[in-house]
Amino acid sequence: MRVNFARRAILAFAIVNAALFTALLPLWEGFDEAFHYGYVEDLWQSRKLPVLARTLVPYDVVASFPLAPVSNISRRAIPEGTAYDAWFALPAGERERRRLALEQLAPDPRPVLRGNYEAHQPPLAYLLLAPVDWSLRKLPLTVRVLVLRLFCGVGSAVLLFFGASALCRLLEVPESFATAALFGIFCSEMLYATTAHVANDWLAVGASVFLLVELVKLVRAPGRRTALAAGAWLTAGLLAKSYFLVFAAFAVGLAAVLVARGRTRIATLLPGAALAIVVAGPWYVRNIVLYGNAGGTPEAFEGVGLRQILAAAPRVDWPATAAFLARASLWTGNNTFNTYSRATLNVLLAGLALAMAAWFWRRRAIRSAEWTVMAASALFLAGVAYEGCAMVANHPGQLVPGPNPWYTQVLLAPLMALAYLGLSGWKRAGRVLAGAIVTLWAWILVATWMLKLFPMYASGLSSSMRARDAWNWWTHDTAAHARNLSETALAPAGWLYAALALALALTAAVWGLVMRALAKGELPVAKAQ
Repeated sequence: MRVNFARRAILAFAIVNAALFTALLPLWEGFDEAFHYGYVEDLWQSRKLPVLARTLVPYDVVASFPLAPVSNISRRAIPEGTAYDAWFALPAGERERRRLALEQLAPDPRPVLRGNYEAHQPPLAYLLLAPVDWSLRKLPLTVRVLVLRLFCGVGSAVLLFFGASALCRLLEVPESFATAALFGIFCSEMLYATTAHVANDWLAVGASVFLLVELVKLVRAPGRRTALAAGAWLTAGLLAKSYFLVFAAFAVGLAAVLVARGRTRIATLLPGAALAIVVAGPWYVRNIVLYGNAGGTPEAFEGVGLRQILAAAPRVDWPATAAFLARASLWTGNNTFNTYSRATLNVLLAGLALAMAAWFWRRRAIRSAEWTVMAASALFLAGVAYEGCAMVANHPGQLVPGPNPWYTQVLLAPLMALAYLGLSGWKRAGRVLAGAIVTLWAWILVATWMLKLFPMYASGLSSSMRARDAWNWWTHDTAAHARNLSETALAPAGWLYAALALALALTAAVWGLVMRALAKGELPVAKAQ
């Protein structure tokens, strides 16, 4: 067996970056994290599935709100939280006092009157986290959240790595381009912002890629075993995130086409369908009983139906929404929604658009497996647009920038696989463009750590820094920065700096391997020991 050193390095790169992200992210800085974590804790405390408008946030979570710094975006849901600018204006002794009080919080059965707006979410991802949280119940809240984040972030990175690798192999993406695609996937700040905090996205993103893998296999060679595997991943997805209803509709349509064309029989596909219906179906029946709709979304619960959503579509500024969603799908600065350089992100998006154009240019050579991935991605994107209309309908008169960008992380791996497959057909020009995209994405990740997240969480700086400003920041007041990081992040500053050094070293090393592979058209390999 031959072992690809570059792939091993990319897996290590993904794990290290995910772990660093989980440790650097301040408490509740992840998207709606306090309420997702409240779901986990409530599962083992109440031993009941939550119900929207009935399930409450646990006492220790609510008690943490005045003690931890949060972004201005997070303060919309946590108004008693202290914004970062106000946090760093506090005296050092007051910040230290709040941190010590935060680290003393433990699970407490005292009642609260704070409803959990994430109680409608499917339960599988939380059920996997609940036993871990229960086993840590005697430890401080900060430690419990950090351990669960590591479970989510590292677990998602591993799941996505193997899923994306399998998808590239099935689509027959040349090895050097597939490796470049994998490296680009794990350079995405928004991927870690989506998966490396306590929520259910960590499972949903990986499950979606494995579902696509099995659907591609089903198109290439329909069989009962493949149908059962597709049904298993669909079931996991449906029990992780309700947006898998879009993939369920796609799977039904794909099955109908295969049967109509005589490629397979209904009896062959039935075990997979039965698995999804029997295991995941009860959750969606429960939603209909409780909320009057299968998805159980807050918008539908509040009375926003299909008519209101369709009526909202003309009110959406689609060009502005598309531009926001495209850039936010790459970078948001976590829940701060601070901007990265628009010019830089636009250049990266232009490069990826050229890569997708290269894929479509060879449309006469596009195989059914590729069309399957593209069709599923397009249908999911339509579902994201629908959700954007639902948000506008549910917030009349308010400025809604667009759909939530964490949804689009489901499309990251399949679209990157198709994009690099397209570049592989351009020969030398494709290799040059692939290398340029890889280089730009690596730089954005390095700048994310060095110029954005570390300065933001250590001193409240949210604007872009020039090279001289960055040098001054990293070489002055280092003791104060380390102390501040230890008060805002979930790990000691020394651990964070060590992990940062390792992440930067791996970024440089993997970038070099990928560029060498693109230049030579092959990867350095060695025999397994």
